[in-house]
Amino acid sequence: MHEPIPGAMVRVNGRPVAETDAAGRFALRGQCPGTLTVEVERADYVPRSQTLVLGRAASLELELTAYDSEVIVIKDKAPPPTEMRSTTVLSGEALERTRGRGFSETLAEVPGVSQLRSSSGMAKPIVRGQYGRRLLILVDGVRHRAQEWGLDHVPEIDPFVADKLTVVRGASGVRYGPDAIGGAVLVDPPELLRQPGYAGEAHLIGTSNGRGGSVAGRLQMASERWPGLAWQVEGSVKRFAAPSTPDYALDNTGVGDWNVGATAGYRKGNGEYKLSYTHYQAKLGICLCLRVESADEFFAQLDQERPTGSELYTSDFEIERPSQEVAHDLAVARGSRTVDKLGTFTATYAFQYDHRREYEIVRAAVAGPQFNFRLATHEVDLAFEHNPIHLSDHLHLRGSAGIVGMGQFHRYAGLPLVPDHRAVAAGVYAIERLVGHDSELEAGVRYDVLARTASLARIDFLRLVRSEQLAMDACGDSSGETVECGSTFHTLSASIGALHRLTDAWSIKLDLSTASRPPNPDEQFLNGTAPTFPVLGLGKPDLGPETTYSASLTTSYLGDRIAAEASAYANLIDDYIYFAPAIDELGQPIFDVTIQGAFPRFITRPVDALFYGVDGGVAVTPVPWLELGAQLSIVRARNRTDDAYLVFVPADRARGSATYKQASLGGLANGFVTVTGEYVAKQRRSDLAADFAAPPPGYFLLGAAIGAETRVGGETVKLALQGTNLLNVRYRDYTSLLRYFADQPGWQLMLRASVHFSSGTP
Repeated sequence: MHEPIPGAMVRVNGRPVAETDAAGRFALRGQCPGTLTVEVERADYVPRSQTLVLGRAASLELELTAYDSEVIVIKDKAPPPTEMRSTTVLSGEALERTRGRGFSETLAEVPGVSQLRSSSGMAKPIVRGQYGRRLLILVDGVRHRAQEWGLDHVPEIDPFVADKLTVVRGASGVRYGPDAIGGAVLVDPPELLRQPGYAGEAHLIGTSNGRGGSVAGRLQMASERWPGLAWQVEGSVKRFAAPSTPDYALDNTGVGDWNVGATAGYRKGNGEYKLSYTHYQAKLGICLCLRVESADEFFAQLDQERPTGSELYTSDFEIERPSQEVAHDLAVARGSRTVDKLGTFTATYAFQYDHRREYEIVRAAVAGPQFNFRLATHEVDLAFEHNPIHLSDHLHLRGSAGIVGMGQFHRYAGLPLVPDHRAVAAGVYAIERLVGHDSELEAGVRYDVLARTASLARIDFLRLVRSEQLAMDACGDSSGETVECGSTFHTLSASIGALHRLTDAWSIKLDLSTASRPPNPDEQFLNGTAPTFPVLGLGKPDLGPETTYSASLTTSYLGDRIAAEASAYANLIDDYIYFAPAIDELGQPIFDVTIQGAFPRFITRPVDALFYGVDGGVAVTPVPWLELGAQLSIVRARNRTDDAYLVFVPADRARGSATYKQASLGGLANGFVTVTGEYVAKQRRSDLAADFAAPPPGYFLLGAAIGAETRVGGETVKLALQGTNLLNVRYRDYTSLLRYFADQPGWQLMLRASVHFSSGTP
């Protein structure tokens, strides 16, 4: 009796969290105080579960009984392999406390992640200086396909759909595809229930600056009548007025969106099948401060403390022109089947439809959009993960391989900007990992081919010829009303990574990668401006792929009281597709005046670039009731072709926090008080000849939050009050187009109430 049982799976509230070691021990870290159901199982033992009331610390001993004769095999998904790159996961309480924020703002909690802002409320994530086309976003394992080229074409993703957000920092082209040249963001929805019953959550959030709020909810159910069948429905609604800076409102920057989704899944034997659908709908106002009539007016307002006419700006819910409306649909069908002695086969089909409409300021008689984009994408992914191949007692081989295919159709109508295009793509990849007792070695390779044809109206084709972006004979026959310009790109990605565990708590990882990314259609054929794109952009049709050669070294420590990770990296990018202000012979920015106004000209060209830096974070719990945290992010970027700095590279930033925890107080439980401070330095490594204004000063933002939970009707209710920019600091961010025109929003309070319920609630 009391012999150790190694290799047993440990679940907490139905989720796998640990595996027993050689001595039969396991540790539960990061669990919040409260009632937990702990279950331990191994194929040759009868599963055992026990309810544990967790306070500050607790111990638990479970005794398993071996099956006498009949062996019942319990199968579950193997945990994903450890990522060789620097990786941060937001889930559980960490994700819960970001509810109510936008997608990019949520990710900005992660070391090495900042935001590229445009108008208020619009932002896209920047990971180690890379954003947009170079930062791949996967929703439920499917690549997010949308109009991403505009500086404020924000991802059409409601963060509420995620049960877990994972940020992978570093080139990840082999595992995720050529777009992941700078990293990847994985948006994973919650798993469907495995046991009959129901579970759900609801959130009610109100904000002060940008008055308004949001409501979100999710309900999951699993059938008792039809074992293996489960489903969920979810939705959210948001409505916010225009926020205000410390001195004036950011007129016409209100936000309204709603989202719905449904998922159904079925498990039987060795097979799992799932269907899901989500719809995202948003209407976003664009600050009137972004509009100027001439280059002189643009430069004159740079010296002003506030936009011209801002005394008339209001903070209201009305959204007028200029504005944008976006709808995004994602449908996924996935099936997987495990074949004994071989492995698991998974097939995924996904369809996405992205519809973006942008409204310019026009005569009152004009009702429709001036820019209308429609993008439809079909994708197929066939993957095989083989069973572990045991080479010895402490050495085995894990791996996967797959093929992918894509068909895409883009239709555009409106003022001159981008052409229609159609594309087909295919790829094949293989990854193998040698897993030892203390070390792991992974190698992978991927090949992709993309064929794209752009259909240019003859008048647009001739405009590109006149602006010397395209040669007259570049697309073959150019005599018709439509000129077809075709391009084919072949790209190769490869990586090798190593992981070594120095101790049970301390590990070190090294990753060497290369990846290539073909240009997007806008990078080739862009020619115009739009309300959400307050520059006149010009593409370069003869662009080739850009290729990165990257190295990253990461060390992690996960102890009882200290959790830390630090990473150093370098990315050398050949033929980096650079979109930046155009400069004339006198070193001055070039402006173009159109019937829509005056716009700075941005051009696209290939340069050789170098990105390098460090990022990391540490969390320390010196005593059970206190948690201290710190983060640091430093990015450096050089245009090696011109021996100059690159634009829109985040400045150095550091963040610190202190959290006091109280297990119980009166009728409240799990109380906490958090104080945060973030310092963003002035970007002193900028090229004044390639920008319109000097970088803004550095700034410090103070934040705080207080919260607790209680029981109402047998269910858990969580309450929290959060404040940002509590000192009401006036500041402008270097990685924001808004900095040329106005300040960022002032102080804000957010009140959040959440309820979690389930049929298993005691």
